[in-house]
Amino acid sequence: MKAIKYSAILFLSVSIMQSCKPTDQVKQVLDPSSKDYFEVKNGSTYTFTEISDTTISINYTSENYLNNQSNPDIENNEIMSYDLVSNGHPKISIRTEAGGSTYKDRIAMITNRNDTNYVGPIIFNLGGTFSKIQNSRDTVFQYPSYTINNRTFTDVIRIVLYGNNLYLEVFYAKNIGLIGRKERAGKFYYVKKYSVNK
Repeated sequence: MKAIKYSAILFLSVSIMQSCKPTDQVKQVLDPSSKDYFEVKNGSTYTFTEISDTTISINYTSENYLNNQSNPDIENNEIMSYDLVSNGHPKISIRTEAGGSTYKDRIAMITNRNDTNYVGPIIFNLGGTFSKIQNSRDTVFQYPSYTINNRTFTDVIRIVLYGNNLYLEVFYAKNIGLIGRKERAGKFYYVKKYSVNK
């Protein structure tokens, strides 16, 4: 009889514990256009030069690519990120988080220079239309083609930043990723050669 009571109590306890287990939320996945612009897998390479001295070559390699769902029981958003690294130069991290069909995907660029992180730009994407943060004084433009120092790129996003500590403008291109960054200090680096792993 004790064994039956014990089994009943055990069964009831397990049932209660199972009913209290949080259920996974509906997956929020990145818009395909976010991946078109911002998916850069490990081993991709970029060579940047400076607009006033094109003999400069700064080589970056992509590392630490991640693409997973965060907190399945809370928000279940797809998050994709990677780092662009180069010896002796700032590390640039790109992080893209799904907003789903109701909200916009959020894309952030974080630059680590001298152990200090500089955030920005941050932009949003809904169905291939890229926009700024609400109430931000930044401006986001989209171009079918854009030329930087006689180098033409297609499907370009240009962000003109207001009050950013590091950048005046940042440029991304479809199927390439980061193609240019104009620094507040006066330097304008743009990509002259690249090989992107998708």
